Amino acid sequence: MAAQDGGMAEAGDMAQLRWEGFGGDLELIREQLTRLVERAQGRAILLMDTAGRLLSWVGDEPRFDVTTFVSLLAADFCATRELARLLGEEQFHSVSHQGEAVSLYLTQLTEGTILALAYDQETTLGLVRYRVGQALPEIAAAVRAGLGRARAEVEPLGESFGAEARDQVARFFDSLL
Repeated sequence: MAAQDGGMAEAGDMAQLRWEGFGGDLELIREQLTRLVERAQGRAILLMDTAGRLLSWVGDEPRFDVTTFVSLLAADFCATRELARLLGEEQFHSVSHQGEAVSLYLTQLTEGTILALAYDQETTLGLVRYRVGQALPEIAAAVRAGLGRARAEVEPLGESFGAEARDQVARFFDSLL
């Protein structure tokens, strides 16, 4: 795959995982994403949350500002969800953008996470959709399991937390006077 100007550069199997507090098997998810990008004959897969934070990138290395790119992808997907609601649909489950050299396929992985697969003219949207559809349940299960473990490890705040916090804030400001 030749890199296009302003697009993605080949970097072997670049993989990033940025899930602070995630209780899941990050290596398993990375392996699942790597298999998917290979089977779909894609260039890269981005896993992000709906707030626009990159959770994982597997495949070709980007040659642009990833933070901006992921934020725009998440905003695009969320805007499409609102368009669906205006049309009386609960949501559109996937979004596709066709380019001359690089195209994108976005789909909801779990509540709060979006998977985006970048591909070039060496593959087709049909193959991408088929392979993503095959892999989605397994990847989503791994993500849900990890998020569930992370939530279970978080201790709930005690009933008196609010009052204690107010007292601490009041003491802090009193000490400034």
